[in-house]
Amino acid sequence: MLYLAFPADLRERYAESTWLVYDKQVLETSFAPGDILLLSSWVVPHRAEQLQVIHRARQEGARVIFVGSKEDETDEWKRQLCALGVYDFAFFGDEVVLSVLDDLIEHPRTPLDVRAYVDETVWHLAREDPVVVEVETPKADVDEPTQDEAPFRPRWRRPRWGKPSPPAPERLQVVQPRLVVVLGLWPRAGVTTITYLLAQLFAKQLPTRSVACIEHPRPWPRMWDYFQLDARMPAENYRHWTADGVGQEIEVDGVDLVPLPPGWIGSADYGQPMVQYIFRHMRKPVTLVDVGAQAPSEMLLGVADRIVCVLDCDPTFLSIAELGNQYRALTAKYGESMVTVLNKWTRYAHYGDLFEDAVRVPYLAPEMMQQALWAGQFPDVSAWVSELHELTERVVKPLLPARLGG
Repeated sequence: MLYLAFPADLRERYAESTWLVYDKQVLETSFAPGDILLLSSWVVPHRAEQLQVIHRARQEGARVIFVGSKEDETDEWKRQLCALGVYDFAFFGDEVVLSVLDDLIEHPRTPLDVRAYVDETVWHLAREDPVVVEVETPKADVDEPTQDEAPFRPRWRRPRWGKPSPPAPERLQVVQPRLVVVLGLWPRAGVTTITYLLAQLFAKQLPTRSVACIEHPRPWPRMWDYFQLDARMPAENYRHWTADGVGQEIEVDGVDLVPLPPGWIGSADYGQPMVQYIFRHMRKPVTLVDVGAQAPSEMLLGVADRIVCVLDCDPTFLSIAELGNQYRALTAKYGESMVTVLNKWTRYAHYGDLFEDAVRVPYLAPEMMQQALWAGQFPDVSAWVSELHELTERVVKPLLPARLGG
């Protein structure tokens, strides 16, 4: 199916096409593998919404053709389009040349055709044929209780949080840069720990500097001191993206970090600027955002490929109705892309059917975690292969490319 998000009705020229008249209609349309979306800046004028539409359409397997005004034509914008897997684009002045649209629709470009705008850091992925992978959401295995475990029963009333939304049906997705947002509902549940573990799990299976880890601007800054980044760069020389929209990255153990500046104080969400920054720099296979326990903008959650909701096994928090309402709201709205992680899991935690599809991450050796903290390093995931098996299978592997270019 050809979808035309174009100011003029061209359905007579392109038979059996669908005309999307205004931006809200484009945002609400679902696409499928094999569809073509001709997206114009005249129907969807705002850059953040353009990025959101492109990202979602590419997620759903559609090919996107972008048509814009000559005034918006820049090499940086073309690089952003290529980073999102959009190689068919054209920019017009006073008059749109329909024959150019014909050519873009009938003859899809490859990364070779727009080599000047394809980032070298992911060229090994882009130069191959498009890779299609199947995103699986297998049900987590639930161990049967043993006789030793049977006597232990929770002494608190089971909160009526309700079951998480059922997983989305399996679908085919075209490999492209992935965005993972990690958040929590209460402090010290381990959101940052899970983010760093995921960063290393992804980094172990991808070429160096294929993973970016961003600290959301709402929580207190921790990343700078955690990784002792002042040994790599003077704090006064560091440029955060909120200052100029571009910012800097600092590489640690093969992962590009985007930390908040030391002493950062900020309560603003930076929703749209942050989404624009992420898409501008999403040339790496995986980008992780550590949100902490602060509720981020719906725009950020709306463009995420995976939302990882981290809850630790503390029954006192699980009994708070307000937190239950927040969790239900998240699962109702983002259930298809959300994975719940039960952090610090032990056999004493009895959840029954409350989180039947959750990923369990057990208590990890505290001396190893503290050693990494004081050394300013990522935790050593190779020491916890079995403990992190569910996290690897449910969050990491489904987002990895099926194969890597040599």
